[in-house]
Amino acid sequence: MRSNPLVLALFMGAAAIAFTGCGPKYPKCEGDEHCADKGEFCVNNLCQQCRDNSHCADKGPGMICSGGKCQRKVGYCDPSVPCPGNQKCRDNECGAQCLDNGECTGNTFCSNGSCIDKPECGENADNPACAEGQECIGGRCQAKVVQCTGEAVYFDFDRSAVKPNQKAKLDQIAGCMGDPQAAPLQLAGHCDERGTEEYNLALGERRADAAKKYLVSKGVAGDRLSTISFGEERPAVSGSNESAWSKNRRAEFNPR
Repeated sequence: MRSNPLVLALFMGAAAIAFTGCGPKYPKCEGDEHCADKGEFCVNNLCQQCRDNSHCADKGPGMICSGGKCQRKVGYCDPSVPCPGNQKCRDNECGAQCLDNGECTGNTFCSNGSCIDKPECGENADNPACAEGQECIGGRCQAKVVQCTGEAVYFDFDRSAVKPNQKAKLDQIAGCMGDPQAAPLQLAGHCDERGTEEYNLALGERRADAAKKYLVSKGVAGDRLSTISFGEERPAVSGSNESAWSKNRRAEFNPR
């Protein structure tokens, strides 16, 4: 049976048309023509919104192509796209509020990228020094505080009375506490290792109280003195002999 040339030609043409019309199914693609009806571009065989930044130019200011999508560049800014918080826009990029003192106004200066109030004294203050009788603490002028410290006062074994040869130490502390700017004082009582824990805590408290009573008798206000007992918990010297014990039976003075 001989083939009809006309029929064969028609069949081949139809097949060609059918083959041409069968392309990859969206979003798959082999070229931009497969994405054109969506206004997209073929990127790695997938239809995407963009392939490069030029495809995002009409999407608005600061838009770039990222992962096949048009997105605003992180940190972008302009008069219509402000920066968050107190950040400042420089060359279309958000950054620190200030880079130097010249970018701050009023009574402020630049610190770690932010404009903050100038301190009353010290570095970055208009007047770094404080008035006489004051000192700069944390950027503020405050009355000078006198720290009254002295040598430990020692006690006899199992006793809390202040010994005559220890009173001169307390007299020196009392004189210091007479300064109106003197800091309050904590009196800490201690014991040697002999005796029970409970007994030594009570003995340490009696020693601290005895030192306080003596200072009050010398004119120190009682409300500026506090007491605490550490018993045998904090020895000044290690050892189980009289040389060590004699240094651990004591009262110490700590500004607070």
